[in-house]
Amino acid sequence: MSSTKPWIAVFDLSVTRNSPAGSCVLTEVLGVANEFDITVFSDAFDCDATKRLQWVRVPLPKKPGFLRYMMFHMLAPLALRWHIRQRGIAPVLIQATQAQFIGANVCYPHFCHRAYLNNQWQLQRSTGLRRLARWITHSYNAATEALAFKRAQMVIAPSQGLIKELVATYPFLYGKTRQIPNPVDVAAFRRPDDFDRKMMRTTIGLNDNDKVLCFAALGDFERKGLGIIVDALVQIPDADVKLMVVGGSHSEILAFKEQAIRAGVIDRLLFTGFQKDVRPFFWASDLFVFPSTYEIFSLVLIQAPAAGLPVLATRLHGFEEYAEDGRNCWIVERTVESVRNAILDAICDSSRLKGIGAAALQAVQRYNKENFVAEWRSCIRAMLPEKSKE
Repeated sequence: MSSTKPWIAVFDLSVTRNSPAGSCVLTEVLGVANEFDITVFSDAFDCDATKRLQWVRVPLPKKPGFLRYMMFHMLAPLALRWHIRQRGIAPVLIQATQAQFIGANVCYPHFCHRAYLNNQWQLQRSTGLRRLARWITHSYNAATEALAFKRAQMVIAPSQGLIKELVATYPFLYGKTRQIPNPVDVAAFRRPDDFDRKMMRTTIGLNDNDKVLCFAALGDFERKGLGIIVDALVQIPDADVKLMVVGGSHSEILAFKEQAIRAGVIDRLLFTGFQKDVRPFFWASDLFVFPSTYEIFSLVLIQAPAAGLPVLATRLHGFEEYAEDGRNCWIVERTVESVRNAILDAICDSSRLKGIGAAALQAVQRYNKENFVAEWRSCIRAMLPEKSKE
């Protein structure tokens, strides 16, 4: 196989639209595929219909998380070596999400595992095997990220907050970081004029007069603050205030259903499970609530406001770059009292709530896919060897 385009190898466990980091990688590689010969090494990939990209599957177990990372570290280099032999040349650039390929020229972290273990881990309230598995995953990734970042020529992060954290944790990164904010298809998330909010609510079991709080995450509900929201709901006597939870694994949903039952608010919670398209759930809600302990620039904190949904969240990396408390969001402390008070303040005035949602929508316009792809294109071209630019 030969190509006149520079060959770039991209490594990520799951380059899919439903993966937080992988969706960003997918947007990047599709956006620059006309200019570069790109091979994606991953367990899952939302294939490009135009066949501009090559996908090499690196098969991995579904669980646990730490085993997926370990297996990828073993199998991905073997897959790359085989393709180098087939082509007779090496890629001019290797990119890896986080530290998923030690030796990559470009690392694209969406977390700092060492900083999280040092600072936020003690706030983690999960117990038993789930807590042990997460500790192993973070510890393993903390060890590998140190090696990968040391060898990388460039480390690209979605937020200035994460860059500061990375440099504080790994001082050798000073001078070799760059920010490229996460992207969202702003136009696709805008609520259509003909969206039937009442019908959507009826379909999923909500009433038109309910004041609907929305929480959405693929998993790790405890870190992202669902337990705090449930406890805050207990202290809000208005039975019309409901909480809709989008996403999560079966075991996590069961655990938080049990918490809601014990707290006596299970009839005010709606668990939708995993959804391929979260937009209708955002459009049917009144307020997005996300008191997480740690994020580097959560996509939902761009997607929710892009859907016109005002956000109530803790001060998080990325979010703080556009958040203005009381103008386009509510910024809270990660306490039940702070979250409860902010929810009550938000839902007491529907016209103000809509106004803050409109301001949030305006604030996230710059996080569009076109800007994201342009930044990556510039970065890739700057890192190519001179002979590859000709």
